[in-house]
Amino acid sequence: MKNPIVQLIIGIIISAVVIYFTLKPINMADLWFAMKSFNWFWSIPFLIVTWISFYARAIRWRYLMKPIGEFKSSRLFSPMMAGFAINSLLPMRIGEFARAYVLARKEAVTFTATFATIVVERIFDSLMLLVLLVVVFTQIKIDPGLKLEYGPFQLTGEQLNQSSQKLAYLAILMLVGAGFLIWSKTRELMRGIVEKVPFAPQGIRMKISQLIHNFSDGLHSLRDFKSVAMVILTSLFVWITVGLCMQICAYAFPGMKMNLLQGIAITVITCVAIIIPAAPGYWGLMELGMLFGLIVMNIVPNTPEGKATALAYAFINHSLQIFPIIGYGLYCLIWKERISIGEIAHKPEEAV
Repeated sequence: MKNPIVQLIIGIIISAVVIYFTLKPINMADLWFAMKSFNWFWSIPFLIVTWISFYARAIRWRYLMKPIGEFKSSRLFSPMMAGFAINSLLPMRIGEFARAYVLARKEAVTFTATFATIVVERIFDSLMLLVLLVVVFTQIKIDPGLKLEYGPFQLTGEQLNQSSQKLAYLAILMLVGAGFLIWSKTRELMRGIVEKVPFAPQGIRMKISQLIHNFSDGLHSLRDFKSVAMVILTSLFVWITVGLCMQICAYAFPGMKMNLLQGIAITVITCVAIIIPAAPGYWGLMELGMLFGLIVMNIVPNTPEGKATALAYAFINHSLQIFPIIGYGLYCLIWKERISIGEIAHKPEEAV
């Protein structure tokens, strides 16, 4: 693994730059007014749906873990939430390794086999994101006259419409390609091709090869139709509930209206934004993704006041998600699993 300190510094710098350009055109008085207008009653259903969404992830993980060991979803919920908390505090997505490490340390399962199921889970999330990306970008039309400025960059509605169509086509191609990886012979062929590409750095070739290998190992958990169906259905449910949280948060701001499809669209746009490396917790990038989505879909006007409202929405939405996750996740890690953050910061790195 790369040096976590270097990765952390780079991530913080990227987040700081993004936050700077995001805040630069915002009037602080407008932002404060928008944040004060938030109706905290709506934080209750928001948090309820958020926790339902996370528990659905534990149910999905139970089906992926079946060939390795029989677990209740409630047992898997604790290491899973610990992993999410670590992801929000430490760089390089160490939480994914931490999650496998916590379960392997406490139960009769291996780190490697457990981590392979997490790789497959992430691939299913990515595939579901691609499906939703196709749905969103084919159903939602952007005003061609829209003009968005971000720092030195400028985007028009026409450019965004053209880009969204290309992204939809690319997503379809990626889904088809991922479908071929279901067959073991295709995976072995892909590994052979990747490992022999002459112009790609060896480190990148080995990482892609290892990803395919982990995917292959994880696929052993999906040997029956019921497991496959449940993983697909729970993955869809997870993304829909995240979109529903986006919609619920909009109800808390006077005059803001959002339907479920728009909520899912903002989720997709935000997920695309946080692909860029950033500080733990995706600070700056999540705010940018939500702000961008709210303006592009005309949920808030493309005015200084509208941008302030969008940013207030993003800050509160992000905070309502991340701080309860960190609090409960650390409780699970330290008090329920009896594992320190220091142990997590070193052991998973050694296990890879």
